[in-house]
Amino acid sequence: MEAINKTAGNGISLEKACEVLDLPRRRYYRWQEWSLPETRQAWNRMLPREEEAILSAARREDLAHLRTAGLMVWGHDTGAFHAGLSSVHRVLKKASLVKPYELPRRKKPVAPDVRHLMDRPLRIAAYDDTEFKTLSGVIVKIILILDMGSRKFLHFGAAIRAVTQSDVKKVWDEALRQEGLADARDLTILSDRGGSMKGKNTKRHLEGLWYASLAFSRPHTPDDNAWIEALIKTFKYHPECPEAFATALDVQEWARKFQKLYNDHPHSALKYVTPNQEHGGLGNQIRSQRKENLLKARQARLAAYKSEKKNLEPQKGQPQVEAAQEKILNSSEELCRF
Repeated sequence: MEAINKTAGNGISLEKACEVLDLPRRRYYRWQEWSLPETRQAWNRMLPREEEAILSAARREDLAHLRTAGLMVWGHDTGAFHAGLSSVHRVLKKASLVKPYELPRRKKPVAPDVRHLMDRPLRIAAYDDTEFKTLSGVIVKIILILDMGSRKFLHFGAAIRAVTQSDVKKVWDEALRQEGLADARDLTILSDRGGSMKGKNTKRHLEGLWYASLAFSRPHTPDDNAWIEALIKTFKYHPECPEAFATALDVQEWARKFQKLYNDHPHSALKYVTPNQEHGGLGNQIRSQRKENLLKARQARLAAYKSEKKNLEPQKGQPQVEAAQEKILNSSEELCRF
């Protein structure tokens, strides 16, 4: 601006000076008219005495229990100040009298630690449901209960279309009574986070009536309850599983048949003892007997091989005698030729 004004005073036109500086004339005039912006004051800004009244109230010991909303209400009720909630909060925050807000964080679920409970039957059990569809389109839900210590398929229940908390309570009542338990205080029940499994009524029934402990797998993590998932896959893909079911009763009949097949079949996780044998307390005895049988068989094989080897070995000095006899015979044959 100062350079343009000096050149204009020396006889150079404003237009030429702006052209040399590559400056539009309209911008030059706008710069000429520019002035410092006027400081504007909000007409409804809180007065200093009002702010002081809020801070005085916030520092009173008898009002220390009040939060921001309570302090605002107290100011209106007593007439000490009249301000909205956001205004009171702003004044307190400016004076560092408001606790910083921390975003609440949900606790991250952890994997259930249940492997140490699988040392004996009726200490940890898992359950889940799966579905079959009949030829008429009816969805039949089957609830399976597995004892993880013995791998025994304990019990099952059926429901149409959906599993409710009443269905879960019923199938557990039948399973625990079938096992002859008065209470299940030594039993931990593992399940996923389905609505019928983690429902309030289900928890109250299993924990309050049966005194059982409940454990839940992490959301969207079927590996946390892999034992029941493996049972369901075997249940649905067993070679004897029918390809189609005419009625819901047929589904229940297959579940009943599969329960017997599964519990009487040697299980690899039990060193090929059946779940029924393991659940009855015979697993260790059967495995020990098999080890003894294998040891006796190895000893018998060793003795047989030693005996066979002894019969095949020649007696001491026998090879030399046979060689001498063969030499005499050969020499006698040569003499006979002459």
